[in-house]
Amino acid sequence: MSLQAHIDSLAEKRAQLKHKIAEESAHPLPDFVLITNLKKQNLTLKEEMQRFLIALHKKSYNASS
Repeated sequence: MSLQAHIDSLAEKRAQLKHKIAEESAHPLPDFVLITNLKKQNLTLKEEMQRFLIALHKKSYNASS
C-alpha cells in the first residue's frame, strides 16, 4: 500500500469515528465514556496520519532533489 493510500484509509476511518461521535453526542443521554474513547481513537489516527504525511513530504522532497 502506498503512503497516500494509507493516509486516505486513515482519513476515512477518522471520518467514520467523527460520525459515531456526533451520533452518540446527539442522544438524550450520551455515553461520555464511549465518546471519550472514540475521541482518543480519533486523535491516535490523526497523529498517525501526520507521521505518514511528514514521511510522504520527505519522500517527495528527496525525489525532487
